[in-house]
Amino acid sequence: MGGGSVIWGAGAAISWGFADFIARFTGRSVGVAASFLAVSVIGLGALLLFMWLRGDTMLWHNPDALGLAGLGFLIGAGATTALATILLYEALSTGPVSLASPVVSSYPAFAVPISIALGASPKWWHWLAMLVTMAGIWLVARVISSTGSWREQYGGAVIRRSIFLSLGGALCFAVTLISAGQAIEIYGPWQTMVAVRITGAILFILWFMLRREAPRFYPRLWPILIALSVLDTMGYLGVYLGLGYVNGEFAIVASSAYAVVAVVLARIFLREPVSLVQWGGVALVVGGIALLGAVE
Repeated sequence: MGGGSVIWGAGAAISWGFADFIARFTGRSVGVAASFLAVSVIGLGALLLFMWLRGDTMLWHNPDALGLAGLGFLIGAGATTALATILLYEALSTGPVSLASPVVSSYPAFAVPISIALGASPKWWHWLAMLVTMAGIWLVARVISSTGSWREQYGGAVIRRSIFLSLGGALCFAVTLISAGQAIEIYGPWQTMVAVRITGAILFILWFMLRREAPRFYPRLWPILIALSVLDTMGYLGVYLGLGYVNGEFAIVASSAYAVVAVVLARIFLREPVSLVQWGGVALVVGGIALLGAVE
């Protein structure tokens, strides 16, 4: 059954939904690049501490695996994670949360076909559950994009830019999760996550060095940056752990429901409009994930 992968994916959705909402504020306060640098460094520290408490050891070479190819999967997952997150954070910081999150969460539309090309074989009822989930996400995004009160807050150029950034983020997230899935088969979910965070930290340290800038983190923002880092890392771990189960691609689909969490938070705290039809889309997402976890 796909229940294990779906449960982990659903847990990731909850973590990512809250992380997206927080990222809107950190992106505007310290900048998108600085936000992701903090996520990488703090997340890495939290991971290493937890692994140390668990007594885990690091293995950078598996004699039964693909050698350098395995390291390539780790680096590829880290680099695409950095790019995908930057695109997402930029879209969240400059445009409406209730548009960026649903569009980025369409990454299963890219990831699942790639998984099938690599050997996954979902049944027709799995396809039905995945289509219901994606239809719900599409409905959430579609209704929002046609809401007049929502458009009054943002210009057309901002909306188009947000859509472009979000679609780029969706594609990058799909590549990220597929690369991570290959790495997890060799190194396991925890070490893969550590490699992703190390890669992200290195990339953005180099970014600031090349620009001859220093990120500025105000003391009052540390609690929210720590919360963002922990939630984002927990989200990735949820998907990574889910990928280790049979039908691991279901974790990718279930995790895309994070958009629903972000939309609800945006409605409550940012007063972004949510219509009855949009709540119907939310119900479709929940139902699709439930069906995906129940069917064999």
